[in-house]
Amino acid sequence: MPSFRSSPLLFAALPLLFGAARPSAPDAFAKRHFGFSLNTSPNGDLFTTYLYTVLDGRVVGSQPIRPESFILQATGLMESTANIESVDLFEQYGIAGCSPIEDGVSNALECRVLRDLWKLRFQGAALAGSGAGWAGEEYTPSSRQQVLLQAYRAPDQPNWQGPYVGEDAFRLLRDMQDPAWVRLYRDGG
Repeated sequence: MPSFRSSPLLFAALPLLFGAARPSAPDAFAKRHFGFSLNTSPNGDLFTTYLYTVLDGRVVGSQPIRPESFILQATGLMESTANIESVDLFEQYGIAGCSPIEDGVSNALECRVLRDLWKLRFQGAALAGSGAGWAGEEYTPSSRQQVLLQAYRAPDQPNWQGPYVGEDAFRLLRDMQDPAWVRLYRDGG
């Protein structure tokens, strides 16, 4: 009678029996999208930018990226799995002022609206010289503001902190540049 302990064939077959050797569906069919959350980042930013992995409309993975990489990838100037065609997504979604700036001395990245994401979450001046935030409470949006933010998240994402993914994320950035939207968000309507 063969011993299971000494059967290399059995050990080779175990991954096949339990599915470990098969490619997973998220890897095969998922797509990458740009997005962000209103959580502070480990490197000190008052928001966090991500490359999200989305399968069947649901976020199944996330990879934080620095805002500078987010801008370069979203403008199509840096290769990205979330922007394979290298399209300027800021331009496509009508977001002004997000691009590299060449001043003859150095290259800089500018995207004021991305840098203003913190204003959705904080009330006071969280950054020196940046003015006050738009939140209804000191460290969180008011209940009314949280309802407004829900329009930019998938229904299965009830937390106001995010994630804000893909087209919805870019819609929010675009709307944040509209003074009427800012007044509605900040003061009500």
